Amino acid sequence: MKLSLSYFIACLLIVLIWAGSFIFIRIGLKDFPPITLAFLRFATASPLLLIFYLFNKNKDEKETHFNLKFIFLKLNVLALTGVSLLYIFQFYSLKFISASVGSIIINLTTIFMVLFSVLFLNEKLNKRKILGILIAFIGVSILVSNGWEKINFSSTQFLGCILMLGAALCWAIYSILTKKVLEFNSNLTITLITFLLGTAHLFPAAFILENPLKAIFKASKIGWLSVFYLGFLSSALAYFLWNKILIKSEVSKVGAILYIIPIPTIIFEYFLLRETVATITLIGAFLVIVGVYLTELA
Repeated sequence: MKLSLSYFIACLLIVLIWAGSFIFIRIGLKDFPPITLAFLRFATASPLLLIFYLFNKNKDEKETHFNLKFIFLKLNVLALTGVSLLYIFQFYSLKFISASVGSIIINLTTIFMVLFSVLFLNEKLNKRKILGILIAFIGVSILVSNGWEKINFSSTQFLGCILMLGAALCWAIYSILTKKVLEFNSNLTITLITFLLGTAHLFPAAFILENPLKAIFKASKIGWLSVFYLGFLSSALAYFLWNKILIKSEVSKVGAILYIIPIPTIIFEYFLLRETVATITLIGAFLVIVGVYLTELA
């Protein structure tokens, strides 16, 4: 009962925090360029996680033993897919699409997990999985094309959706690889190193492609509030909880909690950003969630 209650609370916190993160990303992008905002997010999260690590490293149930191949291969892949590339794709995406549409498309993580299992783990696609993937694909195509009214491959809506699909793909790779890495290594240590490496990757990208110093000095209080929310709650706390429940459950089952996120995101978007959600978006959201649910159920 204790494990079930703590698992439920962790899942609920992750859903609410990450639902709110789509709103705060949209707010933060008004003051910061996308890669700069991503860099500030993890530059804030990493020291917080480091302090937590220093006070809790002796309480961790596993020790981490590194070799050079492990450091330069798996940890950098984790950093790229779980931090750097993931948030470059996601933050640029939310310049072009709404928070609700972004939170819906990220649900495709579960579909990618299933496809990876088929390709690399020799799992079979049954009829229910195929049906779920097709329904989810139809839902996403509605969102990408804005209801098939006018499909424009050069539109910002199309570009934003494609970038968010890239983010979903990165998150699927990160979750599957994390599951394997955490079988033999400390959750806290791996999360901290992933954050530090991811921040190191974002730093040169921000300075080469953007002008971060100008944005940093001109940012408003609400812009810095978004950085704090994304760094402390959405990164340091939520990632630690995410990796913690990955240890206790199957990757696909943990990934299934993501399809709840659009519900609070739509509510937050309406009350905090004063943005209404179009009917066609709700239809696309319904199809994506049904498709992901059927795939997960199978």
